[in-house]
Amino acid sequence: MMIIDKMKNLPYITNQEQAVVDYILKNPRALLTLTISELAKASYTSTSTIVRLCKKLEVKGYADLKFLYAKEYAEIEKQYFPLRQPFEASTSIDEIIEILPLIYHRTIDQTKSMLSRNTIIRVTNLMKQAKRIEIYGTAIHYDLAKMMAFRFESVDKDCFVYNTAHWEHLKYLEYKKIPTLAILISSTGKNPAILDAARFLKQSGVKTLSISSTDNNKLASMTDESVQILNLKNDLELKTIAFGMAVQYILDVCISSLMVYQMDDIDKITESLKGARERWNLK
Repeated sequence: MMIIDKMKNLPYITNQEQAVVDYILKNPRALLTLTISELAKASYTSTSTIVRLCKKLEVKGYADLKFLYAKEYAEIEKQYFPLRQPFEASTSIDEIIEILPLIYHRTIDQTKSMLSRNTIIRVTNLMKQAKRIEIYGTAIHYDLAKMMAFRFESVDKDCFVYNTAHWEHLKYLEYKKIPTLAILISSTGKNPAILDAARFLKQSGVKTLSISSTDNNKLASMTDESVQILNLKNDLELKTIAFGMAVQYILDVCISSLMVYQMDDIDKITESLKGARERWNLK
């Protein structure tokens, strides 16, 4: 098992150790260069916490952790086509047909490597509890949000899409006490309309999930849960495509997890009804 997978699936982990893991997952390049003291400062923990985490990961120490991580990171980078300016004026149609699947593959793989199992479980539970899902996005992210709304409706969740937050609407949700999960999408995490929406939602007590890039951004700190995607250093058009694919993948993982929960609930109800029918027949 890769060291990154071990980090995401440690069975017994303290809040401080989880903070270190979360920082590494959200800043995948950081571990390659940071000293143990710098990592402790960046994750608001301590060097002793990182030492304990190393022991749980069954590595000899921080230097060994960095070595193993760097080895794996290089391997991931080596396997996939580099996303920096893959097209030029002379690129043929056949080359585009070959290159795009590599970009898709790498985008999904990098997003997968950054997902925290515990975060997905928490987000899925929020979706399960919510009677209403709202997705906030602007420009192209608004179109992406509309597409994802259909996926939520396929699992019997009322889903609504907005490009900004309206105070009167949020007051209505608060008054009616409708359990709601709001998902805010911003590739930069700095979009003013989305930041305003996050602020209003928080003031109204609505549970929130943000999906943004790994660059330092305000949005991630304003929401109850956040999933951050590696900020790809390519031209704007491909960057937009890659971010959209990553968002779809993240929400599909959560929606599929929700679907499994629902199937389990149906199985339990079916077994309960079966047992009741057998008792009635006995009478």
